Amino acid sequence: MTNYQHYLATVERVYPVVLAELTSSTWCVECSETRRDQIKLVATNGAVYHRFDLTPANTPDMWPDKQPISEVFIDYIARGFSRVAPLRQSVYRNNMSHWLEHGLQGLQSIFSEQGELLQAVSQADYPYPSKVKLDGDYFPCWVLGEKDSQIMVAVIDRRCGTLMKSLPVVSEQLVDTEHWFSAQVIDSSEEAIETAHHHVADLVTAPIDRTDDEPKLADVITNPCASTISPVVSVMLMMAVVVAFFVILKIVLGF
Repeated sequence: MTNYQHYLATVERVYPVVLAELTSSTWCVECSETRRDQIKLVATNGAVYHRFDLTPANTPDMWPDKQPISEVFIDYIARGFSRVAPLRQSVYRNNMSHWLEHGLQGLQSIFSEQGELLQAVSQADYPYPSKVKLDGDYFPCWVLGEKDSQIMVAVIDRRCGTLMKSLPVVSEQLVDTEHWFSAQVIDSSEEAIETAHHHVADLVTAPIDRTDDEPKLADVITNPCASTISPVVSVMLMMAVVVAFFVILKIVLGF
């Protein structure tokens, strides 16, 4: 068995596990009361499974409030996660949680009709992680789907695992799928399933009222790559470090 065949076999085992966990509850649309451009996909137990922002390309009418969503959207998310779960590279590991919670953002933002979006997420060949050549360099990305005979990709931010704005590319800009996956370090089925369990469990048990407000200082210290702080807090943190340095220096030198 080649490494690529091992990868495909692992994906086949991970996919039904992820799909079963994500479809254990019905997902319904919940429109934000304060912002009409924010959509949440909420389970019957109140847990927020997915969230994204609408763009000028689409309208709130695409996502009727309180209505159950088609399972093809959940299948799209599960299909993508099962294809990234076996990869050990940190850039893809950092993206896993973001994909589970925001994976629809890149594709749905470029369609103005629900029918087109449904057709896009129903394409079984997509999505999958890959690398795309832009300005002479290869960047980690998600190959999201097709629109107007063009391949839509979203580059992964290496630092914090978020997805950048979707952009169209031609197939020649993507790495050779089989050869690229053959060169990757692939987890076993058991390890990949354990990874999937971990990320889905974190998604389900996340606080229901969680917001994307500015992170706490503890979050910045423990996970600086995934956090941003205001200039005021940044200056205060720097001053605290400087003061602590001089206090320790005074104690050590005894003056």
